[in-house]
Amino acid sequence: MTATAHTAPRPAAAHEMHGRGLDHPSDTWVHNMEATSALLIAFGSLLAFATAAGPLPAAGIVQWAQDCLFPLQFPVFYFASGYLYQRYRSVRTKRAWAANMKREAIVLLVPFLTFAVLTLAVNAVTGGGRPLGPLTILDMLLLNPVEPLGYFPVCLILFAITPTAASRRNASRLLMAALGCKIAIVVLLSLPATAPTAERLPWIVQAVAENWIWFAGGMGVSLFRVLPLLRTPEKAWALGALWVATSVITFGAGWLGEASYGLLDAIGVVWFASLFSAAFRSGAQDALYGFASRYTMALWPLAPLGLKLTIVGLTALGITASGAPWLCFAAGLVACFGLPVLVMALLERVGKLGFLIYPARYLPPAPTLIERKGVS
Repeated sequence: MTATAHTAPRPAAAHEMHGRGLDHPSDTWVHNMEATSALLIAFGSLLAFATAAGPLPAAGIVQWAQDCLFPLQFPVFYFASGYLYQRYRSVRTKRAWAANMKREAIVLLVPFLTFAVLTLAVNAVTGGGRPLGPLTILDMLLLNPVEPLGYFPVCLILFAITPTAASRRNASRLLMAALGCKIAIVVLLSLPATAPTAERLPWIVQAVAENWIWFAGGMGVSLFRVLPLLRTPEKAWALGALWVATSVITFGAGWLGEASYGLLDAIGVVWFASLFSAAFRSGAQDALYGFASRYTMALWPLAPLGLKLTIVGLTALGITASGAPWLCFAAGLVACFGLPVLVMALLERVGKLGFLIYPARYLPPAPTLIERKGVS
């Protein structure tokens, strides 16, 4: 491992979660893929609310989406993080590792703590969940995270254990190690003899073992320049049809489990990469995604909180799910998609409070020590 000379510091991308590199046209597809995943996770929260409120049945296509489509979105997040990490970082020395971890700790733990406190505060208002306090926050970080906040500490650990690849041989070894962890945790959780022991593993161990492959896969796609092989509408349609067919068969047959989820996630991540890299091949951004990608970090963690507050507000007004199910659904729609945008817009206009959700936008440029040279 040797230190590498790098270009001058550059401003962070404004439209992606970790703020790595320039807001480069060739990365438009990654930002839009992340934004789509954020929208789908928020929509998943809305569907769960709608099935409880009554407008939609908790079966059929709704249940399929909850069991197959929405769980795919976090592997997509890890993939995007790994792709941009390899593309814009050079982390192969102790100094570079320390500099990168300092930055990522701020980028990931600040919003984690923000949303953890908000979650506990909302639970206190709604009368459920754990009490607000330092020990509870520590417990959420290390032992019992509230969905979907587990993404933040898992991603931080992935950065901690994964240097950027200096060569294709390095990348191949990394992929083999990550694949080995994935296979091991799938086998341990699937076999009746080992499942009880595996389920007692700390959640962070399980989550890292399950998701490292997507992070490493994103790095591999960046280093091996795989995108040109995927970047056609025909391949995107074919992969999408394959994923839908596989998910429908496994869902309908009742085969959903660790192994089938691993297969679905693998096909789905490649499908999303193909679809978005083909759709935004020119690098031009459209108005809808230009707006949505500004709120990626706020959408998916705030949606469940907004729904909890919506239920409290509707109850206070005497509006029930049985009496006005579609009114409740409309209120939930606003809570999932309008509230996060409003909160983020307000925070951005009050000093630097937007830092609490999107610290990457407020940090100085990444140190030249970890900037990758010659990114095109």
